Amino acid sequence: MKKNIKKKIKTSLTVFYLKIIDNSKLHQSNVKTSKHYKIIVSAYEFNNISLLQQHKKVYKIFFKDIPQKIYSIQLHTYSVTEWKKKRNQKFKSIPCIKKNYTYKYN
Repeated sequence: MKKNIKKKIKTSLTVFYLKIIDNSKLHQSNVKTSKHYKIIVSAYEFNNISLLQQHKKVYKIFFKDIPQKIYSIQLHTYSVTEWKKKRNQKFKSIPCIKKNYTYKYN
């Protein structure tokens, strides 16, 4: 599924940076499939639009996959200018089972 997510984003947006992290391990579930993803994407289409509009663009790409194939998406969307300023920061993943994971994106 991770490869499909990457392909869909790259065919729908002009991507400057893209990172997809499978955070399924953060769920307290017996389901062994990968359904919880963190998506960090910087795209030229995100320039001069609000964060809400950025998220809508990404969710529109995956509308048919939710909830059948994707249970949770944690989005970090940035214009190219924003990403150049923030790319070295660490962001926490959603701690679904009282674990605290961080990931550096560079």
